[in-house]
Amino acid sequence: MTGQPPVRDDPKGVPSDTYSREYFLTECDGHVEFQQGRLPSRLQAALAFAGELKCKRVLDVGCGRGEVVLYCQSQGAEACGVDYSTDALVLAHQGAGDRPGRFQRADARYLPFQTGSFDLALMLDIVEHLYPAELALALADARRVLKPGGVLLVHTMPNLWYYRFGYPLFRWVQRLRGKNLPLDPRARWQFVSTVHVNEQTPLTLRRALKEAGFAARVWLQPTQSYAEERSPLVRGVMRFLATAYPFRWVFCDDIFALASKAK
Repeated sequence: MTGQPPVRDDPKGVPSDTYSREYFLTECDGHVEFQQGRLPSRLQAALAFAGELKCKRVLDVGCGRGEVVLYCQSQGAEACGVDYSTDALVLAHQGAGDRPGRFQRADARYLPFQTGSFDLALMLDIVEHLYPAELALALADARRVLKPGGVLLVHTMPNLWYYRFGYPLFRWVQRLRGKNLPLDPRARWQFVSTVHVNEQTPLTLRRALKEAGFAARVWLQPTQSYAEERSPLVRGVMRFLATAYPFRWVFCDDIFALASKAK
């Protein structure tokens, strides 16, 4: 590990203090599960693609509350996490308790690690928070710190094709059922319109990974349970649309990628 470079609040990026304790404990997905000491379904789904973690060196870029780092450590990995939000790191250390959680403040674009340090890098729900120029730098530096043959695992949401094409239809159906949803799906949350500055489609994510020098597989796979929907019939239809081709292209909201660094 090298000396840590200064964390920079790029004027073109989202200021680090936007990611407050309130954000992580009220709106950032998984906050309920975090307070219950378990992983949310989206993180469970993502980590299922990581493969065997034992004895691997793992870096969680944009670690947030730190639950992924602690999970990887519980599976025998040598894991650490970086985030540029001070509040995130406070929560991560609190969540670690007496466990030796390894967290530090750093900018995703300028990772404070030597080249070829990690077997696996995780970018789970950070892509949509980085402007395109920031994302290009972050992906390039993630590739740099991976060992030859190392892997980058990405999850991002929303799928912009869902927001552009699927959500309007969903909103229309809900309106027929007497439920009024906002025209802009982001208006359902307090922070999303501010912090989601680079939402993706499978094609744009694949392009970004390719431009960063990765060979990548990108796919759509739902992680939601749709438990908030009371009607079993409607739940079944929602699951079908999110999983079956070609409907999943516009009804699935979760994008995953596995990107490899050439040996």
